[in-house]
Amino acid sequence: MIIFLVFLCFIMICSCKFCFPNLDSKYLSKEYTQAIKGIFVIIVFLSHVKTYVDFNGAGDIFVIQILNYFGQLMVALFLFYSGYGIYESIKYRGQKYIDLLPKNRIGKTFFDFALAIILFLIIDLIIGKNYSIFTVLLSFTGWTSIGNSAWYMFAIFTLYIVTYICFKMLKNKRFLSILLITILSLCYIYIMSLLRDNYWSSTYLCYVAGMWYSYFKEKIDCFFSRNQKNYFIVTLLIVFMYIYFFQYRYTRLMMFNFVSILFCLSIVLLSFKISFQSQLLKWFGNHLFWIYILQRIPMILLQYFHIEQYDSYLYLSLCFVITVIFAHYTNIFSGYLKNKIWK
Repeated sequence: MIIFLVFLCFIMICSCKFCFPNLDSKYLSKEYTQAIKGIFVIIVFLSHVKTYVDFNGAGDIFVIQILNYFGQLMVALFLFYSGYGIYESIKYRGQKYIDLLPKNRIGKTFFDFALAIILFLIIDLIIGKNYSIFTVLLSFTGWTSIGNSAWYMFAIFTLYIVTYICFKMLKNKRFLSILLITILSLCYIYIMSLLRDNYWSSTYLCYVAGMWYSYFKEKIDCFFSRNQKNYFIVTLLIVFMYIYFFQYRYTRLMMFNFVSILFCLSIVLLSFKISFQSQLLKWFGNHLFWIYILQRIPMILLQYFHIEQYDSYLYLSLCFVITVIFAHYTNIFSGYLKNKIWK
């Protein structure tokens, strides 16, 4: 694992670009955020693969400690960027974007996830793993799992649906719409704390935080550009708060959400000065959904054939290569099908 982490760090260092003395106005552009998402989806891959095979080298144990440090935080930015991106689209496209949300965002996301579930069902048939009809049907919502990552998709579906309902119901009252989404998100966290493990909702508010950031973005940018001292003071304060409160993240479910938001804000604020110009990282960011959803398929299959017993690094390398190839071609196939259905 240490080799993969060193290689990732090497790419980050080589592609790192600093913006001085000014602030980078493109800090939340798709170009920049895709590269950051690419970094974290690779981290997610390493986090998942360690649950299928033992890595006992000193370097590997060090990597596992880093992965354990991140924990659920490694997906927090996915939710933050998603909330930010959706509200940016609402700001500039208005009611038309909201009206098309069920078709273009919810429908297409569900289609991709359903395709992934079908692939997992095929794998389960190959390895002889059986699930009840009830479990299989609920897996299409993300409530249950048939080997796939589930909680994140359930969270995304609920957030998209709530976003559509709130903005559709309140129309041009955008502040009230985000406020209502925030209140409903708090209700979701409370309900899920009774029904599921904490990780099902420990980063849930990052999506709403992304929407609020988008709502106030022009004022934030103006405040920072007026005097860069404002930027440095706020950034240092947010980073310090993240470092301080990190130790208390497991004391309360809401505390983990709070720390997750501080983590996202720290990355966003640092993006004013630091960006990654790697086409490779951007590729991983562009294929985030499929890499995240499909990566467990080669992990399950190769474990079924006991590849991990021969060499853990061989298992890791094969999982990575197969995931990349699988994600690439599944993305093409899914795009072809969606172009036929959503004309």
